[in-house]
Amino acid sequence: MPLQSKPLPVDTADALHDATGLPARAVPMCTVHPGESSKDTCAVEAKCEADVLAVLAYARELGLTVLPYGSGRHLAYGPPGEVPDLALTLRPMNRVTSFSPGDLVVSAEPGITIGELASVLAQRGLMLPFDPPAPADATLGGLLSTGLSGPRRALYGSLRDLAISLRVALADGRVIRTGAKVVKNVAGYDMTKLFIGACGTLGVVTEITLKLRPLPMHRETALVRGPAAALAELRSRIAQSTLVPSRIEMVGGADLGSDFVLAVDCDEPRSSAKAQTDAIRAMSRDFGLTVDVVEGEHADAWWSDLAQSLAERQVCIRLQGPPTSLFAAMPRALEAASALAERAESVVLSAGGLTGVARIAFQPARAIPDRPAPLGAIADLAAGASLDMVVERAPAEVRAKHQPTLAPASLALMQRLKHTFDPANLLSPGRFVGGM
Repeated sequence: MPLQSKPLPVDTADALHDATGLPARAVPMCTVHPGESSKDTCAVEAKCEADVLAVLAYARELGLTVLPYGSGRHLAYGPPGEVPDLALTLRPMNRVTSFSPGDLVVSAEPGITIGELASVLAQRGLMLPFDPPAPADATLGGLLSTGLSGPRRALYGSLRDLAISLRVALADGRVIRTGAKVVKNVAGYDMTKLFIGACGTLGVVTEITLKLRPLPMHRETALVRGPAAALAELRSRIAQSTLVPSRIEMVGGADLGSDFVLAVDCDEPRSSAKAQTDAIRAMSRDFGLTVDVVEGEHADAWWSDLAQSLAERQVCIRLQGPPTSLFAAMPRALEAASALAERAESVVLSAGGLTGVARIAFQPARAIPDRPAPLGAIADLAAGASLDMVVERAPAEVRAKHQPTLAPASLALMQRLKHTFDPANLLSPGRFVGGM
């Protein structure tokens, strides 16, 4: 039976250690992530799935809440949740558990970082075509939990498309496997996607199986600079052509002045990439636009710098909608974000020409959290352009004032799912929309 009153974190740490043998200690939650509360929690590490099950069993017996996380990078995403009784880090679970290069499939634990995984795959000439706006030390489990995607989604799909199987520890002590460790699998319901983007509220993912791609023999990125309206016309022409860009993003920022850059990437062999670049040059001349080209490591560095710029800002807002509407709104979005930023030069914007996903990231002015609707100008812009807006990352007080609203039927369905998988509401309480 759950206790009527919960013990102090320091007492929980001692009792948890005695019951499971796992090292545990009381720490302020803000040491897990600086944007969290200063209240204490009991921090415990899991080095394997058995440790995860032991912690869940202890929590279930005493009615304690559990927050699974990796490096803590993505705890500032989504609604500001409650301080958990147990903060369970999965970062030590960072092994590649199986790797079949010939089948283009890899399985790994959730604590592995995308940088660590990329290093292992590159040794066999493979890659996970997944480039979220996150640093290299972000964990695979954290990225899966938040459901992030990057510009490569235009060609390869999102993590929801690349993940083919999960192993998940449920709150009731069961361990389930979704999907199968093979690329071609159509049996039963696709439960894998259910846990991606669930913010750890339905179960604790202990293994992830992913589809891979060969590393490109050549990479070439055309950088077209000019006014947003002309770049939008160029994007439409590219989208209607036979070209196959792996990424196409319109990027803006204060350092570009009133101009934007349309970055068109190609993962094809050198001859095909050159042909695509020549076609883009010809199209660009029709609009009076200038084109620069970066190749190989220089192209990789350009995209890496963009991802890092989006990841390091304190506020990141995601807008979604048809690419045409999205591109048309970008100059006004950049202007609105600059007015909210501590420094105009801190604003960076990236809009997907095929994905229909844009991100605006900046360092906020100090007075913003005190406003009734801190991001109201961008919210109004999004509503006027029929775009969906999500505050991906921001201080807790800002996220609390800009929560997405769901249709009653959708919210009811998600609440039923939460009750089915976690009826006692022990996992990541409050970290999902609707207070789930």
